[in-house]
Amino acid sequence: MNWSVHIAGPEDLEGDLTLTRFAGREPSARLQPALRMSVEAAGRRWGEVRFTACAFGNEFCERLLPEPEMLRAAAAAARSRGLAFTFLTPYVSNDGLARLRELFSVLDAGEVVFNDWGVLNVLRREFPHLRPVQGRLLNKSLRDPRVMGIYSQTEPAAGAASATLAVLQRSNLDCESYTGWLSRLGVAGVEMDHLPQGMDLSFADRGVSLSVYWPFGFISTSRACLAAGLHYRKPDKFQPGAPCRRECQTHLVEYAYTNSPFGNRDQKFYLKGNTYFYVHSEPMLRSLFEQAASGRITRLVFQPRLPMAAS
Repeated sequence: MNWSVHIAGPEDLEGDLTLTRFAGREPSARLQPALRMSVEAAGRRWGEVRFTACAFGNEFCERLLPEPEMLRAAAAAARSRGLAFTFLTPYVSNDGLARLRELFSVLDAGEVVFNDWGVLNVLRREFPHLRPVQGRLLNKSLRDPRVMGIYSQTEPAAGAASATLAVLQRSNLDCESYTGWLSRLGVAGVEMDHLPQGMDLSFADRGVSLSVYWPFGFISTSRACLAAGLHYRKPDKFQPGAPCRRECQTHLVEYAYTNSPFGNRDQKFYLKGNTYFYVHSEPMLRSLFEQAASGRITRLVFQPRLPMAAS
């Protein structure tokens, strides 16, 4: 297994490449405790982490695509530190696809994570020197932290309960014909989140290269953005394609389960721009690290910020 870090720009690769240093990158005081806890949990399990790769880009909004000069600088910084480079891309409109073509032409080599089948088509036809990797947005699984985590915390009373949890831990990647189809398309690997209810990684035994993100997972995403509509009249809010001034960079919405019927009313999830995220709990991190130690996970990707930073 190897380690990757999600960077916001080439300046992140200046100085020591340590978990502790990167954990200070999150600007939100509300999220900083979760980052510190995650780094401490990793240190207890793994000791000193050595990064061999980095990821750059945004998976959730085409308005946050970098300029070509910034992408070129990030790839060069990675190369100068001896790190493998992965470019993350979101689902896109036709305009976004045109921008991605310009960005792909900047890259001489490396991985590109696609979260849009049209992007994969462009990579295969026009940029065969880049290695496509299926992104986590195309990994279909149940991921609502308000409920799913309860299943992993409840001791099964009978075989039926255990079978329910086993089903909830699966995804489209468990279908052998699907991963075989990806392989025939030249897809080099897949990415996913560690789910609140745990995850079934038995598909990785078929030789599938797997990357998993921590300590943030996404719940859902949309073309409609709460932050972009803050200044609009109520009838005009949540319109796809509304003018964007990157309000998501300065606004974070925290949700709590104040009316939950379970014992998780102090649990939080977050809305940043157009995407909801959850934070890994300490039990989730222990479970993730155990699965990583089993050899089924090829790469762990550490995100020192909620992954909606503008490049």
